[in-house]
Amino acid sequence: MKGLVIYDSKFGNTEKVAHAIATALGPEESVRTVKVDAVTAGDLKDLDVVIVGSPVQAWRPTKEMQAFLRRLQPNALSGVQAAAFDTRLRGRLAGAAADKIEKALRKQGCTIVAPAMGFFVLGTEGPLAEGELDKAVVWARQILEATGR
Repeated sequence: MKGLVIYDSKFGNTEKVAHAIATALGPEESVRTVKVDAVTAGDLKDLDVVIVGSPVQAWRPTKEMQAFLRRLQPNALSGVQAAAFDTRLRGRLAGAAADKIEKALRKQGCTIVAPAMGFFVLGTEGPLAEGELDKAVVWARQILEATGR
């Protein structure tokens, strides 16, 4: 399986979740993590699965993640299995970015294989809440199951 976990991270929390997901999906030579500002067109070729995550900022993904999703060539990810996640504060007013990322992935022709997932941080700068990295591993295994891997 060729997979890519694309993330943006301001304080390192989303990056930690991205790496936990990638590790659970498979060996480093088949599943890579790439920060959103370093993704190249070549990174998006011949993927089986793409996971995209961002911290929540103003109830949506970061500006960098939004720009990346807008820049994608039409159907650049057509047929690729995908899932979206975010890191967020607990509470009703915290907002969600994962749903917006998932919508953008669907528009690109991706098949969504797991519900959008939120991972909780304890403050604006973190750290991640206890158990969130374990939750990321469980979610990644659900993605593997859904992709038939």
